Amino acid sequence: MSRLNDFLKKNNIAVSSELPIVHTTQGFNLQSIMGSSELAPTPCNIFEGEDLNYFFYGKPSYKSAGDFGQSKQWEMPICFLLSPSAISNIKRIYPFDSGAFLSGRHPDYIRKMGISDFEAAPSPDTPRRIIGAFFDSIDDFFRLKPKDEDKFKTEFSLSLLDAQVLALRELAGDTSLATIDDRRFAVEIQSDQKLTLNASSVEAVVISDSYFSIEEVRNYITDILQAEIIMYSTYSLAAADHTALIYDKVCQYLSHKDVL
Repeated sequence: MSRLNDFLKKNNIAVSSELPIVHTTQGFNLQSIMGSSELAPTPCNIFEGEDLNYFFYGKPSYKSAGDFGQSKQWEMPICFLLSPSAISNIKRIYPFDSGAFLSGRHPDYIRKMGISDFEAAPSPDTPRRIIGAFFDSIDDFFRLKPKDEDKFKTEFSLSLLDAQVLALRELAGDTSLATIDDRRFAVEIQSDQKLTLNASSVEAVVISDSYFSIEEVRNYITDILQAEIIMYSTYSLAAADHTALIYDKVCQYLSHKDVL
């Protein structure tokens, strides 16, 4: 049992509001996704020998290595906002981007502890417990404004013997970590099962204006998935530079749903 899981299990935590689960991919994958109407696990270069699907809870945080250079329209992000019940088989949950952690991009004060300290129970309510423990609100989670350190220690009776938990709270508010941005504290969910895309599993799809102009895409989302289309504008920038626009659109969607 990990240090994080011990903390979540033993404390009375007010869980956060329920958020959609987000899967982000590049636009050129859309044609094959539309053909199969599923998200299939792919070989993982972090957990070698495993085929995995990756999701983030509530946040469109995923970025691929190629997202930081000048991008073509087909490299723009597409985000599927999924029902929390859509994933029936959870493999692992972490409170951060596991790839960034295992690649050594996190600060030494937490990296030296080892990723096994931070694997949480693969339960559907775990993401809500993580957010409820470290943040006062969903808005604070999106803005990465963790609970005040003294308040946090008092609320959960923490001491230096709880270094892993204290390090996580520190990580959430560490604005010096530009290279891992919002992924430093974004609840990652892994699954080794395919996920069928249909009216029950998909709530909304975030797409660029270039894809919105394609009738086939619009019809697939509105008629087949019966999901809401959330469009963002694209500019002559890297794909990763559009993250703030996508965040804003997702936050507007959550506000409309009375979650934010």
